Amino acid sequence: MAHSGVCRAARSTTTSVPSSCSVQRGIAHTANPSLNATRAPKATPVDHDFLPSDGWGLACAAQGVRVTATCSMVAAIDGRRFAQARRRPQPRIDPVSGRGDPGQTLVPAALPAGDWLAPVDGHRVWWCEGGDPAGLPVLIVHGGPGGASRLEPTRWFDGLPVRWIALDQRGCGRSEPPGRTDGNDLGALLDDMERLRRRLGLGRWAVAGGSWGARVALAYAARWPEVLHGLLLRSPFLGTAAETRRYIAPWLPWLGAEGRAWLGEPAATAVAALYQAEPGLLHIGALRAAEALQGDERVARAWSAYDDAQSAPGGVLASGGRFDAAALPAATPQMMASWRVHAHYAAAGWGLAQAGPAGVPALNSGVPVGLVWGAADATCDPAVARALAVALPGAQAVEVPEAGHRMSDPRLAPALRAAARDWALRC
Repeated sequence: MAHSGVCRAARSTTTSVPSSCSVQRGIAHTANPSLNATRAPKATPVDHDFLPSDGWGLACAAQGVRVTATCSMVAAIDGRRFAQARRRPQPRIDPVSGRGDPGQTLVPAALPAGDWLAPVDGHRVWWCEGGDPAGLPVLIVHGGPGGASRLEPTRWFDGLPVRWIALDQRGCGRSEPPGRTDGNDLGALLDDMERLRRRLGLGRWAVAGGSWGARVALAYAARWPEVLHGLLLRSPFLGTAAETRRYIAPWLPWLGAEGRAWLGEPAATAVAALYQAEPGLLHIGALRAAEALQGDERVARAWSAYDDAQSAPGGVLASGGRFDAAALPAATPQMMASWRVHAHYAAAGWGLAQAGPAGVPALNSGVPVGLVWGAADATCDPAVARALAVALPGAQAVEVPEAGHRMSDPRLAPALRAAARDWALRC
């Protein structure tokens, strides 16, 4: 549903959302006021359980329901500002025991043991599932390349009728063998996802992907749009040359003289060369760099520290941090496997051609699409998420001010949870 105008409210003030307030297309909306509306006396909102301005106040106002919310101003896609509203506290689930208020389900403190798909191309792909067995099936696609499935995204759906499913991409996490790059490309990852859907006997499912996982999710949606219940994209990365160069641009300045000396100048510059491949094209310099660097423990340790620093709000440019050999993480088999897979995909231009907003799939207008990202994300360019919000009709988009790339970012985490829950209920 299209809206015009902007909902405005003073920062950190308690207000009722007026019935005349509306929100520009591209910002999130929901038509389920019963989830958030209340006629009871107002409660004190809490910072870490808020619902970004997704239209719930507007829907309630349209039905004559008084809504009390704490609002703050957020920049909209076109540079204007819109209100971001915090919802009332919800029942908590203890992160250690997994137990919550009476009537809530037991939530595991770790991912289940899972299983493997039948070997293909020398790869055994690991997967697991949890939640409500009779609920909406949601495939969670992890980031990277070289990442692994994590518990945090599954917690977004605690207490909802959602059957979440996760798999570790080829060479990643619990999939075997770790770090294997032969037979490992974007097309193969999509085939694995489809094999899993068929193994589970699912006619349709929803797909949620974050960072690199958003690229994978979009590619899957383009190939099999008919099996989608919905699409949720967190801090999306599409693999364009501009995104890649933006990410790696601070690498050499971050290293400085100390880092270049510690790594050696050839290795330091080879990492930058690794990211020069164009999407969908082979770049001989990038391929040579990948071959030379994949087994280098020092490079893996330095890159891991750099990638972590870039994930903070504003990245290394905002923090002013620099290379520190004494503070580098120790090399582990998991780190080396992750680095090998990451370097492999970077050298190949991140997989299939047609990366970028212009190459997004033409989804059915009835498929719910959610987008959430941090405005201060130095890893994945917020401009890409804004462009996707326009390219995907009906997308409900939430940009979180001052938030970086990490799912655990204290600003981003509650927005992710709230948006994911709203999206799941719309699917």
